Amino acid sequence: MNLDLGQKLKEKFGITQEQWQDCLLEHQKTQASLVHLLINKGLANEDSLLKLLSQHFNIPYVRIRPEDIDAELANKIPAKLVTHYNFMPLRIKDNKLEIAINDPLEVLAVDEIKLFLNQDVQPVIASLKDILDAIKNFYGLGAETLEAMAVEDPESLEILKVKKNGDIKDEAIDPSVIKFLNQVLSDAIKQRATDIHFEPFEDELRIRYRIDGILYEVSSPPSIKNFQSSIASRIKVMANLDIAEKRRPQDGRIDIKMGEEVYDLRVSIMPTPFGESIGIRLLPRSHPIIGLEGLGLAPEGLGILEKAISKPHGIILVTGPTGSGKTTTLYACLNKINSLERKILTIEDPIEFQLKGITQMQIEPKIGFSFANALRSMLRHDPNVMMVGEIRDSETAELAVRTSLTGHLVFSTLHTNDAVGGITRLLDMGIDAFLVSSSVILIIAQRLVRLICPHCKGKQGGCEACRFTSYHGRTGIFEMLVISDEIRELILKKAPSHQIKQKAVFLGMKNLKEAGLEKVRQGLTTTDEVLRVTQEET
Repeated sequence: MNLDLGQKLKEKFGITQEQWQDCLLEHQKTQASLVHLLINKGLANEDSLLKLLSQHFNIPYVRIRPEDIDAELANKIPAKLVTHYNFMPLRIKDNKLEIAINDPLEVLAVDEIKLFLNQDVQPVIASLKDILDAIKNFYGLGAETLEAMAVEDPESLEILKVKKNGDIKDEAIDPSVIKFLNQVLSDAIKQRATDIHFEPFEDELRIRYRIDGILYEVSSPPSIKNFQSSIASRIKVMANLDIAEKRRPQDGRIDIKMGEEVYDLRVSIMPTPFGESIGIRLLPRSHPIIGLEGLGLAPEGLGILEKAISKPHGIILVTGPTGSGKTTTLYACLNKINSLERKILTIEDPIEFQLKGITQMQIEPKIGFSFANALRSMLRHDPNVMMVGEIRDSETAELAVRTSLTGHLVFSTLHTNDAVGGITRLLDMGIDAFLVSSSVILIIAQRLVRLICPHCKGKQGGCEACRFTSYHGRTGIFEMLVISDEIRELILKKAPSHQIKQKAVFLGMKNLKEAGLEKVRQGLTTTDEVLRVTQEET
């Protein structure tokens, strides 16, 4: 049979008898899969090779779909067995257990699976990616790692001692915990997640990813609950935090490399009654700064913003909830006006991306370096343009306003629901109406809406590229409040916010919902998605 197959490989891929014999010899020495050897040596591509093997052995070559898997049946088969042999149990067919395998040449492995399960087995062929994805979805991320850990005494994992930061090395951490966390981080990056959440509850440790602004639970085995303390300790060591401190919040950062990409991980740890809750923000260091044209602004909105950022002084505010893309918009503005003739300073918490040619600083509340103190220092540094990450208090607000009135262009953010709310917020902070009307030139409210997946657009259901959600990627919708003479008059009169909004709409302002529905008409998103992010708007 091998000689026959060798001839077919020669005809299909040009594999010589010598190359085939070398693969057989290496397979005998290392027990490595012949299919993997042929693919890894560049002698054949997986899809064509599996089709050839399917014909040769008369075994179906299939794509694994969620509906092909009997979940109740799969859950009865130990994760350790599945991950050891890299097969996925599918269903009972003709009184046989149908399993998906990647290498039909591994006849002994199929026999061993039959022996372990004490059941007749019928293999089908599937790609390695399909099999591994199915294992992850049905048995949970890192199932094989945690199952191996579960047979040990959980107490043996608590080998970390209370030491000063930096004293504990990787050698002191259980390799299973390290492997599991590496799997989580790697998987989150592949899934395009921006955040990872480890959330302890009374009887479970839940893991969730935020992808395109939505949280998705990650399938994980129940035994993960037994190791939440070890996982927290490992993350603290990686972030150079105090592993002994479990009563107070801690913040840190980790740098990791995956492939050629370096990621900054921002770690936040908070105590709860059932253990420490951990949030990790994933930031690719080489993230390209989006240009103004890539933000999703309508042509008239783009014109308004370009005109505002070309002015020599004044305040431009971007408002919206956390995660609405405010920082991205500010970075795009700064990148647009960045030139050798301008000195641009930023004060942020934290610095999310490095901007070439721009001086960026991070606040350090522990040493008294707040937004307000930083703003004072920035003025002595001869800037033309300043970005204050967020106006959080009246002191920062007043400094920002007075700075703009002394010939500086100032960018900042506020947490308000709409653009008019930015005016109300400044007035509530005690800023005089005259100062607000004189300094603010533009207020932008924004949200992010998910884009319809281009890979499965117009089809029923989703696809792998969008995790079967029918959405892939996001774009912004914007409400642009230009502080015109008419709006200034209303601010000076301290008119109610609804009156200011009515006047702005009369003058041509589109609210967030209208901006979103325009994206729907363009076929970029859905009405449900727009309503999801603008439901508080009237």
